[in-house]
Amino acid sequence: MSKKLLKRKSFSKVIDEMVKIDQSARKNALNKKVEDQIFYNHLVYLIDFTNGQRIKDLIQRFGYPTQETVGKQSMKNFWLLIQHQDFNLDLQQDCLDNCDFEPRNKAYLTDRVLINLGKKQLYGTQFHKNEKGELVPQPIENEINVDKRRREMGLESLAEYAEKIQEINKK
Repeated sequence: MSKKLLKRKSFSKVIDEMVKIDQSARKNALNKKVEDQIFYNHLVYLIDFTNGQRIKDLIQRFGYPTQETVGKQSMKNFWLLIQHQDFNLDLQQDCLDNCDFEPRNKAYLTDRVLINLGKKQLYGTQFHKNEKGELVPQPIENEINVDKRRREMGLESLAEYAEKIQEINKK
């Protein structure tokens, strides 16, 4: 087996295992009674922190992953891990600059970084609850053209996305 293929399989396997743990913890946190959620939320934060350290080590060892080096599915999984690194904006930005995420995933991560930097988002992917408890988009730069930007990234209209978000929130 070539060194390049071994590198890809090793990096991919680690990424995919990290996502399994990440998603399992998040699902468990959502499905627990209110009094147990504090523990499970702390567990999610601990997993995010640990994943952040592992991601830095993996990048140092293998370089930034790309679809060519880890495959399309592992790249999507890597994006998901990076999405959850809100306490490490430098890592998120470095990955935006150096990884070939799918356009729609790049839009989500771009917005997440911008919001965490206190700026307006470009694609309207990030929502929050307003004072009435309704889910609404975080502030959007040049909102009149948001649907055009969304289309360019392979996303549905903001109205369609907002409707989906509201349905998920009801559950």
